[in-house]
Amino acid sequence: MPIKSYVSVICIAWASLASVNIAFAQAKADTKETEFEFIATVNGAPITQGLLNLNIRTLMAQGQRDTPELRQAIKEDLINKELIAQEATKQGFAKEIDFPDQMTQLKHNLLLQAYLEAHFKKNPISDAQFREEYDRQRKLMGDGANSFQYRMSQIVLTNETDAIDLIRRIQRGELFGKLAQEYSIDASSKANGGALGWVMPGQVIPAVASVLPSMAKGAITTTPIQTPVGWVILKLDDKRTFKIPGFEESKPQLRQALVQQYLGEVVKGLRANAKIVQ
Repeated sequence: MPIKSYVSVICIAWASLASVNIAFAQAKADTKETEFEFIATVNGAPITQGLLNLNIRTLMAQGQRDTPELRQAIKEDLINKELIAQEATKQGFAKEIDFPDQMTQLKHNLLLQAYLEAHFKKNPISDAQFREEYDRQRKLMGDGANSFQYRMSQIVLTNETDAIDLIRRIQRGELFGKLAQEYSIDASSKANGGALGWVMPGQVIPAVASVLPSMAKGAITTTPIQTPVGWVILKLDDKRTFKIPGFEESKPQLRQALVQQYLGEVVKGLRANAKIVQ
């Protein structure tokens, strides 16, 4: 599970899986006819306008502008991916992929996208909400402990014994990222070799934040860290001095934070009224 602490574990996973959903009304709504139009074919296989739009919304959610140059670059990338997918299928790799699970994940992401877009179309984020979140984060980052940002990777395991075993394997030379992909229970980071990106100490679980200042670049924790989401092996990839960005510059990140907070509230209410058996 992720080690960020300011929203529920499930919501962070959803938000990272569905960053496409944060664009909301920034992207002009397309008709169903437009969504299914072919923008290219690759050996007869179609690439649709809808797939292009999905990629555009993903990048807009990360702060990029929708431009003709960006659309052309994405189209070329989709063509390249289709070519690689066709070649991989010819070589038999498609048999190794669990398509039902992949389709279930895609369905969940698309449903989440529709849910969020509907909500924020009716309830757009106001400047006051942006400002309130910006001030909250400025206050958080104003703490001396948050004068640095840390780029981290993690492996999360269910028990301490397995975590100790993996630490020994890493110390013997096995690759951290490869082990994260194979063993980590955090679905939202394992595909990236456990990479979490840049975080502030105030954004992560206290047990993790407390070890960051003493870690050297490239180091891993020599003992696993016990957290509410599992036993964490941490790797410090990089460290830098943090400068608080301006309000307008921060809006894409503020939007993501507000979406995560909204998802946290939704899931908390749903879980309170659901019958969950584990």
